[in-house]
Amino acid sequence: MSLEKPNIKLSHWLDLYPSLIVPGLRNSDQHHWQSLWQSYLPNNKRVELDNWDQPDLAKWKAGIRQQLDKLNQPAVIIAHSFGTLASASIAAEFPEKIAALLLVAPADPDKFSIRHLLPQSRLPVPTKLIASSNDPWLSETKAAYLALQWGADFLRLKDVVHINSESNLGIWPEGLRELQSLVRKTKRHPHKNFLIDKSVA
Repeated sequence: MSLEKPNIKLSHWLDLYPSLIVPGLRNSDQHHWQSLWQSYLPNNKRVELDNWDQPDLAKWKAGIRQQLDKLNQPAVIIAHSFGTLASASIAAEFPEKIAALLLVAPADPDKFSIRHLLPQSRLPVPTKLIASSNDPWLSETKAAYLALQWGADFLRLKDVVHINSESNLGIWPEGLRELQSLVRKTKRHPHKNFLIDKSVA
């Protein structure tokens, strides 16, 4: 698959951490921005599952842990849809493994009866939640509530549905800029063994 590079210069900040791509149900196809980012971002990995069609929170979390355990430093998680729910859970349980979270178009946990299994308070890592005003998988109101509950910066996009392949975003330069902004906000946490070099622009 050929990749048209966006007219955006990646910040050196993105070289400081590995990134982990966490798709949602049915995985992200070759036209999905997550797959395009995988071909574009430095030092990235992608969660692997045996069954992408069964919304099993425990198996998604296990897939995330498997990849994180291979790394020797915290990672930036880039999650979509059902993958955001598992990623938020992992961040709450293992914050030392996470540098930052980008949560895009979360799925409604009530659709899967798993809300009680998710974090109920502020996440201990820098988090950005991006949602669409007309996402059929989660209402705008519920998206804003999740962002508030998890202490995430919230960005509402207008009429881009589920922010997936069908949204025709291509490599989604706006999302890359949001990712860079999120990583720049990463600070040293007392429980983490890493430190951002503030001289990096």
